[in-house]
Amino acid sequence: MNEIRYYRKYPRTHDKQDATDSNYTFNLNIPSALGVLAFTLVQGIFLGYMAKKVMSR
Repeated sequence: MNEIRYYRKYPRTHDKQDATDSNYTFNLNIPSALGVLAFTLVQGIFLGYMAKKVMSR
């Protein structure tokens, strides 16, 4: 009976993945987050300045 339980008609070609491997997380450290925030702020200031300049024509 033991042989029947472990018998497979088609052999496994891939190993099962662990539950921790299927968890994708996006890690962003504080200096990178502050850099993205500063870039967004400067870009918004610049685009606001350009929009104000174009609208005042």
